[in-house]
Amino acid sequence: MRIVLMLLLFTNLVKAEAIEDNSFLVEEAYNQEAGVVQFMSVYQKSKKQDDWSYTFINEIPVYSQNHQFSYELPVIHSASPSQTELGDVKLNYRYEFFRSDKIVTTGRASLITPTGKYDKGTGTGQFGSEVSLISSIVISDRWVQHWNLGFGYTPKAKEQGGQSADNSKYFLANSQVYLFSDHLNFMLETVMTSSETTIAEKKTEFGTDVIVSPSLRYAVDYKDWQFVPGFAIPTGVGPSAGDIQYLLYLSIEGKMF
Repeated sequence: MRIVLMLLLFTNLVKAEAIEDNSFLVEEAYNQEAGVVQFMSVYQKSKKQDDWSYTFINEIPVYSQNHQFSYELPVIHSASPSQTELGDVKLNYRYEFFRSDKIVTTGRASLITPTGKYDKGTGTGQFGSEVSLISSIVISDRWVQHWNLGFGYTPKAKEQGGQSADNSKYFLANSQVYLFSDHLNFMLETVMTSSETTIAEKKTEFGTDVIVSPSLRYAVDYKDWQFVPGFAIPTGVGPSAGDIQYLLYLSIEGKMF
């Protein structure tokens, strides 16, 4: 609570541009402007266990704001057995195909590369793909929504023993953002994922996870750069009840070329 009060006071002292493209679990439809590159770090830790994950994301515009390339480098730590491994790296291409004063819509196509180790539970051992439709909607001067709808598929994904089966995934996500000011935003993100997991040769188990994540983010501008730290508490509900995590976020964005 003390941290929130300090941010509210500091809001009146520092000039910042409005925050965009900084939801934590949900994609926003805004691509990077020409020459502007963004670096993001996302750290998540389980409340009950010592497991954690860290993902580094780099978004790069391609010629114009319509096209964007990004990559995601995940590092996964498990406490039992104790190990820290690189996960499956994701390569993303996004095309912004609609923009108005109120709505921006972007499509994403991703290639998931088998850089993780399936025998240690940090990868599938196979190339996978993912597609998503992303829309950002300005409801009012203080209220913005972001929506994601997507599908993923990994053929012959391996479990830790090496047995394989085709895995599919469906996901729906929403981010409600309240713009307290251009500096400080409060968010409520909801992510529902239904996916298959290989349990034996040509056999999968289907499960659904629902995560609700209250969060806040704060922006500070310095010359042509914007720094956005954030904090969230992703919490499982329904079939995922009891899964509580802490999330730390940092975005560094600026003109590079």
